[in-house]
Amino acid sequence: MRWYVNDTSLQGQFIDGHQFEIMIRTILSARARIESLRTGLFTTRMLRDRPVTQTSLLRETIQRSDDADFRRAVLGWLDRSGPFVEDDRTTEADDYFEYGDTDITNTGLGEAARRTKAREPVASFSFSGGRIPFELTPLSIDHGIDGDRQGSYSVENFWTVAQLTNSALESRVPAVTWKGLIESARERFPFLLIPNSVYENGLLAREPFEATIRDRTFALLGYLNLYMSDRAPNGAEGRAAKSVINNFFSGQRALFSGESLSNQAKFREELTFRDPAAADRTIFAHWHGKISYRMFRLHFEWPVPASSSYLKILYLGPKLTKS
Repeated sequence: MRWYVNDTSLQGQFIDGHQFEIMIRTILSARARIESLRTGLFTTRMLRDRPVTQTSLLRETIQRSDDADFRRAVLGWLDRSGPFVEDDRTTEADDYFEYGDTDITNTGLGEAARRTKAREPVASFSFSGGRIPFELTPLSIDHGIDGDRQGSYSVENFWTVAQLTNSALESRVPAVTWKGLIESARERFPFLLIPNSVYENGLLAREPFEATIRDRTFALLGYLNLYMSDRAPNGAEGRAAKSVINNFFSGQRALFSGESLSNQAKFREELTFRDPAAADRTIFAHWHGKISYRMFRLHFEWPVPASSSYLKILYLGPKLTKS
């Protein structure tokens, strides 16, 4: 699967550079987390010269940012690393494509149309809010000049980073190993810290992989990720975070719970894990998510420190408190 940034959709619609910077940061985060986006989200080299605001092009907007690391990351992507449409452009004999009355032949959307014509799995990513609306899917692209149309092609289109991210995750081959499960979880759940030690643990490594456990693990991680995504910088819980607590941390059949005081004392060593963020620290993590199938458990740091922006996952494997 490939995704092509729609240059034409960047039409000077952003109020200011800060608003655009927020948008681009979410794309950079998705690219850093999801390998298929890092290698499969294509732009043209012309994108950097598209208008972001009424008075500023993309390159100018980025160069005005106060964050030097952000400037390097964006310009490194759009100037050097790509990938770029121009380096792998589909050959087309009658190479002219339009969206409405707009020539999009040399844009990312044009390449998405060429590859759609070739029946390849592709989609476009558009910036929303411009004079020409792109908040719809599919986009109907005409091939050939007016009066001599060669055909019309429907290009799947996304206009939010969440849509783009979901498309990338759904295009992945499902994990069939514990390592693959953890790598996929890192891509899916940006508010969780999941170290290699989870799949390197011998207790998990010698267990046969099973899709049922994979899917249940993703469900539990999804609830924890949702909780963390709705916490303020001071640890205050928003409505979604409180909903996770009320629905999944409470009651006799709660998905998440802590060990009894007796088990905490009896299995303290088994429930203590190396802190993935500080090699000289350990974390006593008796809180866990329950996977009834084969009696698996998912242990994590709880409560989460108020200042932390992510939750640490410390163990996945057979129940540790078996007598």
